[in-house]
Amino acid sequence: MAVRAEPMDRAALLERLSRHRMLRFVQPADLEHLISYAQPRVLRRRARLFATGDAGTSGYVVLSGWIKLSRGGPSGRDMVLEVAGPGTFFGELAVICGLPRAADAIALTPAQMLAIDGRALMAMLRQNPDASLELVRMLGERLAHTTIQMEDTLFRPAEARLARALARLAALDPIATGRELRINLWLSQRELGEMTGLSRESINKQLSVWRDSGVVRMRGGTVTLIDGAALSEIAEAV
Repeated sequence: MAVRAEPMDRAALLERLSRHRMLRFVQPADLEHLISYAQPRVLRRRARLFATGDAGTSGYVVLSGWIKLSRGGPSGRDMVLEVAGPGTFFGELAVICGLPRAADAIALTPAQMLAIDGRALMAMLRQNPDASLELVRMLGERLAHTTIQMEDTLFRPAEARLARALARLAALDPIATGRELRINLWLSQRELGEMTGLSRESINKQLSVWRDSGVVRMRGGTVTLIDGAALSEIAEAV
């Protein structure tokens, strides 16, 4: 579960949030008011922030770390909907619609975030239409991403699904080492399966094939993309 963090430096927090793609449209006085109703939260690795069905009374801005948003499928197997990293705003849909949480939120790494009171969030959106419009764009992008992920699971071959998942993870937090690109895999192979609709055994087998052919290198909890062009070609297979 989330635990209360020490108070943050208010000026630094306001400056940071003013660069957020939605909150940058908020008038300074309204942003000050919003922050006055917000609470810092910290999560240990693998701690749960909320569960499907919980009351949605707050929205969250990730300040550091990574959060997995997932939902149980009809077969009993979870589906990873999003990996939320620094700067991501999530949990707002339950607040806006007055609905229970539609997903589980679990920390993949130690994480720090800001919990924004739902009533204060709604008041801010009413006063700042440009921020509301940007939120609509963010929700639209999230829906488009989920739709693409579902289409991949239904129509693309297994190796293409895994290649596209690795590409998405690499784009979240890329670490370049020369021509190579290292991915810090906060997701286990089981969770990669939840992103792609593949079994853990299939994930392990495919990664081993790519390792042997020089496409990736695996070490500990990381995967390094050695041949990005080859992986991109695999990702586009239909």
